[in-house]
Order: sequence, then structure tokens, then C-alpha cells
Amino acid sequence: MGYTIDIAVNTIKVNNLMEIETIILDTAKLYECEHIYTTCEQDGTLKIPRHHYVFTVIFLDENVENLVKFINIIKNYKKVYIECIYCDDNCKNKIIYATSYYLSNIDIQASKNYKLFIKNKLFTSIEHKILEKFIKM
Repeated sequence: MGYTIDIAVNTIKVNNLMEIETIILDTAKLYECEHIYTTCEQDGTLKIPRHHYVFTVIFLDENVENLVKFINIIKNYKKVYIECIYCDDNCKNKIIYATSYYLSNIDIQASKNYKLFIKNKLFTSIEHKILEKFIKM
């Protein structure tokens, strides 16, 4: 099992994408992420077009303390958004945190499952450590 974080940067709003990329990559390596890759998302069909550079950072279970430290660092950067955090639990991607934008663009059932997860507050200790960085507990 591991934890995956999707971090988005709006390429229209930043003029220093290479600097932000270096910071995210270096910070991920510093906190011993297992793997990191990037994708580019563009969608011009929306009222507000989406032009984002997305970093996907993966941490192993045994490295959860570094995951929390990584989240604390990344959250301090303006124009860098953590869109989603999920764990790979026996090939079932369980969403631990997601923005409303992310939830509006995924499968309806997955979105409902996440909302129930947050509402019922049935968090593991690790999930609680992660979520306390985003929502009031």
C-alpha cells in the first residue's frame, strides 16, 4: 500500500513553472518519495479553461511521516494546489482528501464514497494525520 498526492499548478497564472517544478521535485526527493511523475492537463471546453501541470508523488506506507512533512511544505507555496490524496488499498484507490473541483470531475460513486468517508469520520490514525492539514477535525 502507498499514498499518492496529485499537485496541480495553473500554467496560466505562474511565470516561474520551472522554479516550482524544481522545488516540488527536490522536496519530494528530500522526503524520500517512492516515485514522482508529471502530466499536463488542458481542457478548453470549460467556461474557465484548465491548463495545469500536475505532479503525482507516491510515498510508501512506511514513509508516512515524511508524507505529512511533504504536505506541510507544499501547502505553503502559492499557486500550488494539492488536488487529491489517495491510498492504494489492495488495488482500491481510497480518496483521503480531494478538492471540490477534483470531486466534480471523477466518478459519481467515488465522489459519494469520499463525502461519506469525511462525514462519518471513520479515519485511521494515518488518515487523521493527513486530513488534519486540510479540514477541521
